Amino acid sequence: MKALIVDLNNFSRYPTLSVGYLSAILKAADIEVETLSPLFFGVHGFPRRTREPAGLHMLKIANHIGATSSNPLIGKLHTFAKRLGGGTPVDDTAVIVDSFNKMLKSDIDIVLVSAYTMYFSATKKIAEICAQRNTPLLVGGNMFVVPDIARTWADIQGVTAVFAGEPEKILVQLVSDIGAGKSVTGCPGITTRDSIAPPAPPLQNLDDVPFPDFSAFPWECYPNRIVPIMTGRGCEWARCTFCSDVLTSAGRQYRSRSLANVLAEIRYQREKHNVDLFVFLDLKLNSDVELWRGLAREIPRVAPGIKWTASVHVDSRKDNGLSREDLQAAADAGLARITCGLESGSQDILNSMKKGVKLDRLSQFIRDAHAANLSVRLTSIIGDPEEEARDIDATTRFLNSHADEVERVVVNRFALAPNTPATNQLAATETDFISLLDLDKTSSLIPHTNKRFGEFRHIRAVYRLLRIANQINRKPLIAHAAPFEGAF
Repeated sequence: MKALIVDLNNFSRYPTLSVGYLSAILKAADIEVETLSPLFFGVHGFPRRTREPAGLHMLKIANHIGATSSNPLIGKLHTFAKRLGGGTPVDDTAVIVDSFNKMLKSDIDIVLVSAYTMYFSATKKIAEICAQRNTPLLVGGNMFVVPDIARTWADIQGVTAVFAGEPEKILVQLVSDIGAGKSVTGCPGITTRDSIAPPAPPLQNLDDVPFPDFSAFPWECYPNRIVPIMTGRGCEWARCTFCSDVLTSAGRQYRSRSLANVLAEIRYQREKHNVDLFVFLDLKLNSDVELWRGLAREIPRVAPGIKWTASVHVDSRKDNGLSREDLQAAADAGLARITCGLESGSQDILNSMKKGVKLDRLSQFIRDAHAANLSVRLTSIIGDPEEEARDIDATTRFLNSHADEVERVVVNRFALAPNTPATNQLAATETDFISLLDLDKTSSLIPHTNKRFGEFRHIRAVYRLLRIANQINRKPLIAHAAPFEGAF
């Protein structure tokens, strides 16, 4: 049997982890695998954030006003400007489909598409080709845990089934059955035109999964050779009201691999692909404090000289593994860049988000990480339902107080994903400021309006925040973190 995996999660800095797992599992079952990565054909996906030019905050505030304005004319101008800008993955649909057409040979028994919902149009055209050639098509992705989205994709002509959840236990059987023309209706995680099943349950023993196979990816096309790796699935905290990650296939219920298994993969991937750069994709690598400390202790022995990045949560546990000594040990083991969620410089907003972060502790973390010569990256959110202009100003003050210690700041607008606590609360409670629209099945988000966005004091506060973020983001990364610029 032969399967063609189409990778539409096309990040141009390193291979896609989920596709690597799919390939490894199928190959272990003696199923031949080919992989279509659009990067082979010059499709680079969404650009990642890199060092900003001076003044970029001016364009960002204009974009913010256009994206949040309730004025129809401003909204139309904003949409027009976005189209003029181009460069979105949708623009590459023709190239992706043409490439797929060339790779779908007569000996392919089944096609698997791994995609974010933004690739609906490309998947629809791929499905048309599959229908014409009578080739079954299985589609999977994180947001198919939302039934309405799964049903929308299952209704595409040419899609055999849509899968939601973690596929490791049943992937080989699904591929074999679909390739042989058997019905998979009623199987865990499967949605068809006629039925829908709950997401496949989370895998419990992560050590049972073979190491990802990245051999089919276009290594020569990447700026640097970077391997993605994940030590666990889910988040130990799992309480933030805005977070959709804990609802998707990799986020439901926290589980961790053993330290020995993770170290073995680092050694394996390093030797196989001749790489010294690793990106840990865990939602929070310090969810399992013992594993986090074990990596810092053992990496110098197992893979001396490698560099790596991680995201962590500066939560309220008495011991969250992020003391000055812990951070220095991780830096000594090759950690070059560390990311954490600030989200807001207002303690009231953090409490409303159930973020589990105390600002004084976060400040100490930033100082300690900087002292360990780590590149510190923060994420922030504007537009929380409880947020006022003064809260945004608090975020600006916090960043300003750490401007010399932080190297990158990402400012995101608040987004409502289905079934998050924030979404459910807004849907059940009337508010003078927030209005919800129907689920957008192409973005997997629930559009909403926030009247505060139109207030002058709010726009002024956002401008100040974007200005300090631009000031920080103009700095060059420290030398040992520079290979990861734009990688996440």
